[in-house]
Amino acid sequence: MSMAFYYFKNDDWDRLIPLCRPLNNSNEMRMMSYYLSELDIESSENMLDNLRNNNILDISSETWQVVIDGKNVTICSIYDEKNNDFKATIKKAVFEKFIVAWLDFLRRDYSLEIMIDL
Repeated sequence: MSMAFYYFKNDDWDRLIPLCRPLNNSNEMRMMSYYLSELDIESSENMLDNLRNNNILDISSETWQVVIDGKNVTICSIYDEKNNDFKATIKKAVFEKFIVAWLDFLRRDYSLEIMIDL
């Protein structure tokens, strides 16, 4: 499971936008990249805190429903829950590692690309 974190220059907004993309085309990594790309530092910190709090079972974003079920996390589109192309289950420990890596990436100075390989 590998992911690349990078910044995209948005000329219309005149700023760099943090993004991520899977290095393989697995559904799990594709869904993870969609989810992470929506999170800024504050929301990443909140999601990580909530993920580590065993009493919280839903860490959804504005677009992605994320439900914790024991040792697994399921991500699906809030707008298209029945479409399996936009649904994936990932081990909770792997999910957490990607959020930690994304948060670390966001806290750094701008760089072109970081590869995360779990």
